[in-house]
Amino acid sequence: MTKYFAVPVAVLALLLGLSLENGRRIESDATRWLTAVEAATAAAEREDWPEAREALRETREDWESRKPWLHVVTAHDELEAADALFAEADSFAQERDMAEFRGAAAQLSVQLRVVSDMQQLSLRNIL
Repeated sequence: MTKYFAVPVAVLALLLGLSLENGRRIESDATRWLTAVEAATAAAEREDWPEAREALRETREDWESRKPWLHVVTAHDELEAADALFAEADSFAQERDMAEFRGAAAQLSVQLRVVSDMQQLSLRNIL
């Protein structure tokens, strides 16, 4: 009787392991992105707009490199919202509008956390 359960249990264990690894990697990515957005905001507060834009550009490139996988595991609406916020923050950085930039960067940070949180193994995500 136990041999009938071995394969399903092994498959479930493999899926659990892959889910946990996916959550860990995306959380690591999000931490990196959030740190970079904070650095961009700090540069903007020092009125170093070229550095702020460069930090955003590098973060967006990193984000774009992970998007093919994110499109597989995450809701597309959440990704599109983050894309729009990247563009909005860059636009305000180009205009050197600190108040609007700070707001867009804060919204972007929240959106990046949402993308990460959606991949974490939690009761809320399961239900």
